[in-house]
Amino acid sequence: MIWSNEARDELFARSKGRRLLLDYFASRCCGRNVSVGDLHLRWTGSEVPIAEEFQPLRAPAGIEAYVQRDLVSVLEAAGARIVMRGWGWFRRPRVELSDGGLWLDFIGACRTRSVLRH
Repeated sequence: MIWSNEARDELFARSKGRRLLLDYFASRCCGRNVSVGDLHLRWTGSEVPIAEEFQPLRAPAGIEAYVQRDLVSVLEAAGARIVMRGWGWFRRPRVELSDGGLWLDFIGACRTRSVLRH
């Protein structure tokens, strides 16, 4: 995983003792062979236990991060990078992929995961 310089600087300041989780959701649409999915980053408190399906993610000093196990190989192969996007209150970390085709193959083949599951 590559961390942009902005992400390294801003996420350390925003972490406030929290942990960053990188997860995803995937679903088949309307009973057809069409899949949708998304990667997302979210903060969790340091007192909240990390589920077994997450493993530590190599992160810059001062940032504790975890990634959902299913994502490790696809993120590595797709050239994933954590960047900062947006302005002001709406500025958030995002995951960008160099090869989006690998992501599409992944969500087409993976089990359905609910975005509400967390």
